[in-house]
Amino acid sequence: MTVAEASPVGQGVDVEEVLREGGLSAFHRRAILVTGAAWTFVAMEILLVGFVQVLFAATWHLNGTWQGLINSSALAGSLAGSLVLGRIADRIGRRTIFQYAILWYAVFTAVTAAAWGPWSVMAFRFLAGLGLGAMLVVDPSMLAEYLPPQRRGRLLVFLDFWWPVGLLVAVGLSWLFIGHQIGGADSWRWLFLTASFPAFMTFVVRRTLPESPYFLARAGRREEAAEVLAAITGRRVSPEALAAAGEPHASARELASPALRRTSALMVAVWIALNVSYYGFFLWLPFVLQAEKQFTIDVYLLLALSALSQFPGYAAAIWLVERIGRKPTLAAFLLLGGVSGYVFAAAGSQAVLVAALFCVGFFNLGAWGAVYPYTSELFPTRLRSSAFGMLEGVGKAAAIAGPYLFGNLRDATGGTFWPLTFVALVMAAG
Repeated sequence: MTVAEASPVGQGVDVEEVLREGGLSAFHRRAILVTGAAWTFVAMEILLVGFVQVLFAATWHLNGTWQGLINSSALAGSLAGSLVLGRIADRIGRRTIFQYAILWYAVFTAVTAAAWGPWSVMAFRFLAGLGLGAMLVVDPSMLAEYLPPQRRGRLLVFLDFWWPVGLLVAVGLSWLFIGHQIGGADSWRWLFLTASFPAFMTFVVRRTLPESPYFLARAGRREEAAEVLAAITGRRVSPEALAAAGEPHASARELASPALRRTSALMVAVWIALNVSYYGFFLWLPFVLQAEKQFTIDVYLLLALSALSQFPGYAAAIWLVERIGRKPTLAAFLLLGGVSGYVFAAAGSQAVLVAALFCVGFFNLGAWGAVYPYTSELFPTRLRSSAFGMLEGVGKAAAIAGPYLFGNLRDATGGTFWPLTFVALVMAAG
């Protein structure tokens, strides 16, 4: 008996119900692998520019403000891309935008190799950021709309495990091209050309991932939706009985209502702290290690350590939110991350620097692991998507400001101690 046949006469069956009854399948493993790989490449593309700051500064005689603008340019593009292309995806389909977004940012990453000055780098990084912003919205949305609802939350959390993988890929490529001077003074150009390789994901997606069954059902393409659901769950569904799941309309204005005003303001502050501290620290980290913290240990080894430290931090946070609670875990990780950031800023020995660097990565990404479930439990179900959308938007705006403010402070103070201290204080205050 099919799912549709099991429903009462005259009633339809929605996509949510079919996915719930279907459980996890081999299709989900493929979807998690493909969307996780895409998440890896998004992280790599956003963080990659930080690894060439020393070369840019030396070649074009840039001060901290210019370096901050270049670091923030892809983030500015990603904010615009997430707002505009995220809405377009609701109209023309997740899979279509997914493919074009990958191709778009890969092309403009390659074009960055032809940059002739800071303005052109900023322009090309902004354009690449448009595609990255679309991926930041569409990638988790696509995965969510394939998953059974009872497993959705936990599996979506694990998508963030792929983010530090992207940082490791960026470290590896930078070590290969810049660390070994491949191409000489033009090593950074070869780096950006090579970093466009995620374009191949366009063809992987076309061959492995179908359109979202939710989108197809809402668009009235029920036969296609039924075929996709059969591929996902292995169960036949009657197209005539299929309907998209509907949710009560919720206004984002309710987030500012007296009942939720304090909660919304609190979470805005937390998301600002997380974004400013993460992007302010990690986009400037390669420059800090290469130009300021000059110890005998290899810079790329330290950068790899900072990426590796994020895996246990995230895992620890996921474990602790179930043991001691979401709020205590988030508060502890923010505070300890801020303290670690200050110790890193003031480090006068190699041992202290290495330990502090590990702790910054551990606690910062761990805080990200705690903020999602904590945010989710603070808002009612019907407002949850609106709350996350608002907080992601505010967070990305803050992310743009983080690297820029870091650069301004470096110009004003003549070093990176106070910018690093500022980032640490912002995180601890969150």
